[in-house]
Amino acid sequence: MSRWRVRQPRLFWRLYLAGLGLLALVGVANVVVGSLVGRTPSVRGTEPLTRYAAEHIADHRSSPERIDAELRQMADAFHVDMAYRLDDGRLVASVGDVPAISEVERSRISDGVRRITDDDRTVWAARVPGSPPGYLVVAAPRRSFPVERAAAFISAWLLVLALAAFPLARALASPMEKLTATVRELGQGDLSARSGLRRSDEVGELSAAFDDMAARLEGLVRSERQLLADVSHELRTPLSRIRVALDLAAEGDVESARRYVGEIRIDLEELDELLTDILTAARLDRAGGRGEVPLRLQQVPSSEILEAAAARFRLAHPERELRVVLGPDLPQLIADPALLRRAIDNLLDNARKYSEAPAPVLLEAEASDGFLRVSVRDEGIGVDPQDLPRLFTPFFRSDRSRARGTGGVGLGLVLAKRIVEAHGGGIQVESRAGLGTTVRFRVPFET
Repeated sequence: MSRWRVRQPRLFWRLYLAGLGLLALVGVANVVVGSLVGRTPSVRGTEPLTRYAAEHIADHRSSPERIDAELRQMADAFHVDMAYRLDDGRLVASVGDVPAISEVERSRISDGVRRITDDDRTVWAARVPGSPPGYLVVAAPRRSFPVERAAAFISAWLLVLALAAFPLARALASPMEKLTATVRELGQGDLSARSGLRRSDEVGELSAAFDDMAARLEGLVRSERQLLADVSHELRTPLSRIRVALDLAAEGDVESARRYVGEIRIDLEELDELLTDILTAARLDRAGGRGEVPLRLQQVPSSEILEAAAARFRLAHPERELRVVLGPDLPQLIADPALLRRAIDNLLDNARKYSEAPAPVLLEAEASDGFLRVSVRDEGIGVDPQDLPRLFTPFFRSDRSRARGTGGVGLGLVLAKRIVEAHGGGIQVESRAGLGTTVRFRVPFET
């Protein structure tokens, strides 16, 4: 499975659904408040209602029962009071409490609908067409807005919204506060600071990424401190020998000083290797942490690189047996020969350091499936299983006490890995404690 995969935006959906929930609560609250405030027709709505009702009941003038039924139906539908009277004052049908209007007011409605305002209600009157002459009166309660009641209920649903939003706000703020505090602790120098948040959303992914970064940073700082300690240790011994030899020579004891020359030469060779490793690592790091190593590519026979590495090993360590097994028809490579030989040198040196004579070191190479496959094998102390995942970590050494006596700061495998991967290849280690180690790598070639 690919390391990078599309993740579901769980936090987004939480926020989105929470917002929809809050909107639903607002809607319910509005419905409740609206029902409590009441539904009464507006002033403009009562006028067409009065005109329509007057024309409608004119068709049923001969049936008072039918008129009564129609008025009740309209009064219930529109929440108004209605009454139909004749001009002589007789009441034909009535729903609710509707006052009679004066003769003067009746005369004013001869030409249509007229508004007659009562103290607490809005009254409209309209002439009913036909004979005997009559009129319809519609009384609608004035629209009133109970401010106190509405304010109470609005405050209530605002409180509901505030309470409903509180858990969401805490769910977002709490991990952010924890992460912020952890970042501050890390910034103040506490490299062991971790957020420890375990969540399945984007905040959890951010926390996990931060904890992973903090762990890597802590390991890097420790490795750099170890590097300083290791480099100091590697420099102290040859410098002490050189100082002793100079003191003896200054005192005139040339023969005694000369005895140190051989050891000093070995120490200087190891220091040269140490500095070369550090400078090569700095070069690869400076090229970018993305593996973009600047290679000086050229076409070169792979057998030439392998034989040069073997010759260097035999010249530097004549006491150790190196067995070289090269397959037939080894290919031409488009590679940086100096860097690739450096990778093989490091693997051979590691095999020498972690094994003892007379056990041989074995270098094998063959071509298959478009790759040059190289392996370096020793019969030495091997690597503990728990150390295998860390072999390619800068400055890590699996047997620290032994490495102290053999030099090096744990950059050999790291450099080999970066060089091989820069050539488009891969590297792996197989090892068993006490039985030896085999490092295999492959680089592609053009067929």
